[in-house]
Amino acid sequence: MTLAPGHEWIEGAHEGAPVVGVRPAGPPSAASGGGCPHLRGATAGESNGQEGRRLRASGPAPVVELPGGVQARVVVDPGLAERLSAGPHVSRDAARHWPGFREGTRSVDGIIHAWIGTHNALNSYGEDHRQLRAPIAAALTRRRVEAMAPEIELIVHDVLDGLGAHEDIDLVQSYALPIPHEVITRLLGVPAQHLPAFSAAAAGLFDTSAGPADVGRSMEAVLGILDQLVASARERPEDNLIGDLVRAADASESPLSDTELRDQLMLIIIAGTETTVHAIGTLLVHLLSHPDQRALVMSGQVSMDAALAESLRLRPPIAAVPLRFAVRPFEDARSGEHFGEGEPVLIHLAAAGLDPERYAEPERFDVQRAEGSRSLAFGYGPHVCPGAALATREVVIAVRRLLERYPDVRLTVEPEQLQEPSSWISNGYTSIPGQLA
Repeated sequence: MTLAPGHEWIEGAHEGAPVVGVRPAGPPSAASGGGCPHLRGATAGESNGQEGRRLRASGPAPVVELPGGVQARVVVDPGLAERLSAGPHVSRDAARHWPGFREGTRSVDGIIHAWIGTHNALNSYGEDHRQLRAPIAAALTRRRVEAMAPEIELIVHDVLDGLGAHEDIDLVQSYALPIPHEVITRLLGVPAQHLPAFSAAAAGLFDTSAGPADVGRSMEAVLGILDQLVASARERPEDNLIGDLVRAADASESPLSDTELRDQLMLIIIAGTETTVHAIGTLLVHLLSHPDQRALVMSGQVSMDAALAESLRLRPPIAAVPLRFAVRPFEDARSGEHFGEGEPVLIHLAAAGLDPERYAEPERFDVQRAEGSRSLAFGYGPHVCPGAALATREVVIAVRRLLERYPDVRLTVEPEQLQEPSSWISNGYTSIPGQLA
């Protein structure tokens, strides 16, 4: 078959079936004109996932406006999200695939720049992504994570012992947060004295309502702490994950610079705190507010891993991660959506899990869901999070041990009254008031 001039075949994959489309090559889609809605994030009475479901009324990938006036296609359809995540047609490397960003002719600041301005395994494409991902994957093998399980059990036991004198409790500050912090300190090798300042600064990188100056100060503080960690690890790599990462990075075909290593550490530490804290807290909320589902899990009829999968589907710890860019003009044949070269794409993980065409009663928490609990919470395709096994192990152990130690633990407010972050990136609860007995 001969294609008309200016057209190209685009191939992808969806559940094993080829996806082929044709579209004119040319500038970004005209659909990104004015009048598009702002992506607000969680608000009173509407979660990130519900906002995504509302946007679905405008199609599988409507145009929204992000902070700084950036207009992007927000992908709310799970099938399209999976095809774009698995295929080669969108890239997270803004320097290569967002026209004007590398040259500085495109003005981008604030939260968007904070998330796309680093060079790590998250913001890379193709062979560059494979090389940056390899050291992290080598340091976080499933075998290595299984070897960590006894240490994670000890960490959880220690945190639980510290709760004994407190009947009323904030399950985030007193439980969900200390566990990932201890894991990062003991197993990754991040000195404990750095974590409070790091966590406080990193929180500013998730606040999508913050202005550019505030985001800039947060990023400056995060990078300053990481520069100290890199210098220390380079000077004396120890027997921990940071030491392993340094050794693996130096032994790779393309050794990482200090800046690249710093950006890699930022990805690992932030993923190991913010997302894991929310995953622990959210699974607790789901089980404590659904006694029948909790009984199925604690009796052993359903695994805690299955409960976590359903919790991640319903409310993933990250609602959306900015930002991807169309590598070339293409059409997704299954949905008919056209994307122009360089067009920003935001995959809405929280909306994808609430698709009514994939899930019956999608906002119901059901650990025995007949259609399964497929989730994009840990990514999809080549960008699946290399720390997924470690995060899963932490969450499963933390939630099970709390419910075993305190079988009468309960929430002291209704789930809909829990406070959520001001963010369309972070997706969880800032505080979970509870009572242990």
